[in-house]
Amino acid sequence: MLGDRARDLPAALLAFHRGECDAAYIGTVTVRQGNALVRLLCRLGDFPAPMTKRPMRMSIACGSKGERWNRDFDGHILSSTMRQVSPIQVAERFGPFEVHMCPSVMQAGLNMPVTGIRMFGVPLPRRLFRGSGGREAVDKDGQITFHVSSRVMGLGCVIDYNGTLMRASDTMSLRGGAQGDM
Repeated sequence: MLGDRARDLPAALLAFHRGECDAAYIGTVTVRQGNALVRLLCRLGDFPAPMTKRPMRMSIACGSKGERWNRDFDGHILSSTMRQVSPIQVAERFGPFEVHMCPSVMQAGLNMPVTGIRMFGVPLPRRLFRGSGGREAVDKDGQITFHVSSRVMGLGCVIDYNGTLMRASDTMSLRGGAQGDM
């Protein structure tokens, strides 16, 4: 989808987004949520509870209708489907929410601002979720770093999570082929 711009991504991000299906990633994650009302919204989307520097696993499975992103937040499973909806937009579905993003290559990474959200198929006004989106980069150790933030006007932070991921096979190589305790 990014075309020629994809060549400007760091190698780890390029491999992550090239759609190498059934690749597994491991790392750590910190999750924050807003107030009690917001936590009800998070339950609708099946988002994980707040946690700090907990183990995370992730895999991407390809199918005819897009990709299935499976995230294991220290035992809480969050699955979503990701598909391209236009030459410049992708949509990710979490339960009753469909989030539209417009990925762009930025210096040393990827920026994915939210351009639209539908809840139960109904589009929400754009002004409600200004400032929501995600960023990915690669740190000096070659780990993918990510930050995803969802904010709603009048409610503040809905969910905010960040952390690091590394391809599981790369971490096994670093450990001499030993299984990690994640």
